[in-house]
Amino acid sequence: MATKYYLYYVEGEDEKKVVDTLKKDMKLIRPGVSQVFNVVENELTNARLMTIKENTTVVLIFDTDTGNTEKVRKNIELLKKARNVKEIVCITQVKNLEDEWVRSCDVKKPQELTGSDSLTNYKRALRKITNLDKKLKEHHFDFQKFWKKSDPVYEDIKNESDKIRLK
Repeated sequence: MATKYYLYYVEGEDEKKVVDTLKKDMKLIRPGVSQVFNVVENELTNARLMTIKENTTVVLIFDTDTGNTEKVRKNIELLKKARNVKEIVCITQVKNLEDEWVRSCDVKKPQELTGSDSLTNYKRALRKITNLDKKLKEHHFDFQKFWKKSDPVYEDIKNESDKIRLK
């Protein structure tokens, strides 16, 4: 039976904006629901697990810059035991979203993507952008380079971004 649903757990509002843009505007990843839930810092609860629809692929998108793998591993184990979860897909942002932009766009610093003068202002500006897809195209976004790297600290947690890619 094919997966009916995709649920994206993303680290923060920046990642949620990116996932929503890649899903809806650019149609580069499988459609689904995205929720802010940091799997590196927080543990899944039974109450949250019960809200997952039957036959769902859960996609965990997380930064690797903290090197803290304990909670991620625990969350993966909890999801493996959940009857309503069909599959778990892990996507590592090495080291973080900002580094992913530098690898996949023609920018040397993430601030160039939003025209911001600092990293703090970049984050604020990214959340306010209404046409992120156009900004990415302006900066020659190469989706084949985005979410493709693996981090040795997470060597046993493979980056499986190919499982959600549509192109």
